[in-house]
Amino acid sequence: MIRILLGIALVLAATSIAQAHSASRSSSLWQQQGSKLQMIYSIDPVQATLLVPFEARNISLENLLGGHLAASIKVTRTDTGAICPAGLPEVLPSHAQIVQIKIEFSCTDDIMKTGWTLENNAFFDLASTHIHIAQLGDIAQANEFIFTDSRRKHQMLTPQINGEKAGVSTGILANFIAYINLGFQHILGGMDHLVFVTALVFLAKNIRDVALLVTGFTLGHSLTLSLSVFGLIQPVELVIEAMIGFSIAFVALEILIPPGSSSWKFTSKTNAVILLLLAVFASFSFGQLPTIVWLGLGLFVLSYGLFVTTETSARRASILLTSFFGLVHGAGFASVLIETGLPADRQISALAGFNIGVEIGQLLVVASWLFVLGLAAKFTSPQMLNRSQISIAGAIMAAGIYWMFSRSFGF
Repeated sequence: MIRILLGIALVLAATSIAQAHSASRSSSLWQQQGSKLQMIYSIDPVQATLLVPFEARNISLENLLGGHLAASIKVTRTDTGAICPAGLPEVLPSHAQIVQIKIEFSCTDDIMKTGWTLENNAFFDLASTHIHIAQLGDIAQANEFIFTDSRRKHQMLTPQINGEKAGVSTGILANFIAYINLGFQHILGGMDHLVFVTALVFLAKNIRDVALLVTGFTLGHSLTLSLSVFGLIQPVELVIEAMIGFSIAFVALEILIPPGSSSWKFTSKTNAVILLLLAVFASFSFGQLPTIVWLGLGLFVLSYGLFVTTETSARRASILLTSFFGLVHGAGFASVLIETGLPADRQISALAGFNIGVEIGQLLVVASWLFVLGLAAKFTSPQMLNRSQISIAGAIMAAGIYWMFSRSFGF
């Protein structure tokens, strides 16, 4: 069992480094007019680099993406199954945060009468956790459709019958279920969020502590997720992504060097000094994070280290700590929902469904780790189990540090 735990730690660390961003996502906007369908496909250029083979480094990313989409996205008439041929991909003006490709599909008849079905195989064979959100630009009742590795095909419009307008009903219940699936897919595909939840399990001393820590995290991320979706706050994605890495590293540090240990105050002061020095460097345009962020993190580490000095005080502060970090992760979750462009009449059901999906995935991770640790406790000595937990905590801290600095300095 000890070997299994160590193996999990190594896989966790390797996967964490390989998936530096929380999830692979893309979106598309579809406009319908007569027998024509226009798609504008958008994706982060970092995620699009999955397409670049070693021998094709001299080919532009946009051309590779256009070719991949033309080969991977198929539109057919719903009534007959006839293929609607795709035109040549067109690269749209892009910027550092997004790459866009436009493709026009031509059907033989008015698609509002025939209906149409979309089969999307783009990126799923390269990243099984990829999520794609397709939006219809002209039918309010069928605004968005979610594609995942296991759901690559959707009937976007039903054929027009007896003169009635074609459409696919996405009522409140269907919308609610779809967003439960999206939230579940997102948490399981978001390696950094999974690593943080894992860290909470290892930080806890018993089941009660696990419940408190997970509750604090849930309260925090539910709040900022809601505020972000309703436009009451506008998180800066770069800052949020870096702080997610910081939250992982900080919790792992508390596992490795508990408050009250001989090294706790020295380690806290040292880390605070490093962060405050980074704030000074940032004031000279070193890195991508604003000076105020480094300054805030430095003061937070210093204050926490000075006031939380015993195991008892750490347990009392734990729900506040995880709630604070939950605020950060919730802002990260929000980017998925904001990307869908939620219509006003379905914001509540979509938000509730997404949050429930995240919680289901989160509880699945917690239950899995509790099961593994329970088995390990039966078949290994306490000393061996403690060594395994230290090894896993070390891998978690390494992943958190990597995410924090790679996102802060763009490497």
